[in-house]
Amino acid sequence: MTLTEEETHGLSIALNEAILLGIEVDTDRSLAAATFRVLTLPEQGLAPADPRVQIIFTPVGRVAASLRQGRWDDREARVSPFQIDELLSVVQSFGGLPIYGWEFFDTDDKDFPRWSDRLSLDYRTDVEAAHSITIFQEASDRHLDVCLWFSRLEIKDPKGDGIPMEAFIAGGRRWWDALYKGDERTSDSGIIPLKTVKNE
Repeated sequence: MTLTEEETHGLSIALNEAILLGIEVDTDRSLAAATFRVLTLPEQGLAPADPRVQIIFTPVGRVAASLRQGRWDDREARVSPFQIDELLSVVQSFGGLPIYGWEFFDTDDKDFPRWSDRLSLDYRTDVEAAHSITIFQEASDRHLDVCLWFSRLEIKDPKGDGIPMEAFIAGGRRWWDALYKGDERTSDSGIIPLKTVKNE
């Protein structure tokens, strides 16, 4: 399945300000899984009590990461190497921080070059992947960038049931539309809009 530009845009909206809880790679099965706590709303009623989703990426073509002991823009920050089986623990060591920026898919041509010369991890397979996701964790004294190349994705809820991509995207759009309309269902997020953003 090749994702369309509209789908990657919608997925990025649905993941904006999501809390990154973990990323791990199963090298034997050539898949990766990332767990997020997302901002989403149903058509009616309150936000789900457990808004976690797991996105499974297959097959994995490459995983690159840069763990730096300093700010994201510190070119002199020390790079800490680690192995692919340590990726989950490295991500979890940040304690679950939000990702933001509205664009996460197929941005490797502009995001990855910023830190590609400072890699902690560069895991590659012989798969020619069609897409990428680039995400980060930013603490006060260290920074982690991760870019993962893949061809297909599947979204699951906390019970392991599949979530249709269209439904996942729609839930994220509803949340952001509700925020800008002053909907009380978004009031506990701590996010205060500065200006109207059209999620179209």
